[in-house]
Amino acid sequence: MNNQPKVDITILSWDRVDDTLKAIDSALSQAGIDKKIIVVDQGSKPEGLAQLREHCAKDPAIHLVCNHENLGVPGGRNQAALQGTGDYIVALDNDAEFVDQYQLAKACAMMEKEDDLGALAFRILRFGSEEDDHTSWSYHQDMLEWAEKEFYTDRFVGAGHMLTRKAFDGINGYDADLFFLHEEVDLSKRLINSGYKIKYTPEVVIGHKVSAEHRVAWTGGRWTFDVRNKTYLHFKFRTFFPTAVFHTCLLIWRGFRSGLYSSTLKGLWQGLCMAPRAIRCWKKDPSVSMTEQSKAYFDSCSPTQGMSVWQRVKMRLTTAKPVPVQPKG
Repeated sequence: MNNQPKVDITILSWDRVDDTLKAIDSALSQAGIDKKIIVVDQGSKPEGLAQLREHCAKDPAIHLVCNHENLGVPGGRNQAALQGTGDYIVALDNDAEFVDQYQLAKACAMMEKEDDLGALAFRILRFGSEEDDHTSWSYHQDMLEWAEKEFYTDRFVGAGHMLTRKAFDGINGYDADLFFLHEEVDLSKRLINSGYKIKYTPEVVIGHKVSAEHRVAWTGGRWTFDVRNKTYLHFKFRTFFPTAVFHTCLLIWRGFRSGLYSSTLKGLWQGLCMAPRAIRCWKKDPSVSMTEQSKAYFDSCSPTQGMSVWQRVKMRLTTAKPVPVQPKG
């Protein structure tokens, strides 16, 4: 009888076939777990898809799903999760690899120690180096000081993380309406509102291949999704109105300062148009509502805890920078 923890390792594929095949092989190499690798292709070019099919057919532990259209990151991850039954769900970017074959066994051991741990965020290094990937660091803590320390947090990074299936299924997975960007923020908030904690660990490590130069540059389309989804989430989680207005004004200022006028206004309009579906969540999804317990948890993770209103405003203004727009040509 196999008493190893059951883990579904999900990988979303969209071209970049060579990197995807290496990510799959890295997942296959994980020892000490009962694993299933679930690959969801989101519309790769025919020649790449043929290569992917051939590679996945070599091992029965791999399950390949081929979509004719891109369902987006949250939609693809939901689809992948539905293909498995493991106690744990791992998301691995298709341009990432585990640093060795024992990473997920360590992650499972950590998750099993805490019943209320809903998500475990992995440490993400630049592939082939000992340098932390600063573009994958979205935590409130300073990366130089905290990258090698374990801490509870209010978010996780999508490039590499583990979720308990019980927690994931309990909140009905990701919000597919987000399509791209901030799906982890949304899921994190709903996990915490449902009584779960999130922990960052430096003990489980992946190497991420995307160059910093490529990742920090934003196009108009990406900025549109950023503004759209942040606006939508303000409605969904009933952000205090003056706070929502302040943060929205900062978004508009950042977009205009970077010359992304149409993208900013388009994102704002789309986010406002999503308000009715956000409001419908208030009645049908209890995980969008904060409890006293979750409020205390969020406060404990907040970088503005103990600050006055003016100090909070000053901090936000100081950290608001122009959008790093990808140069033309």
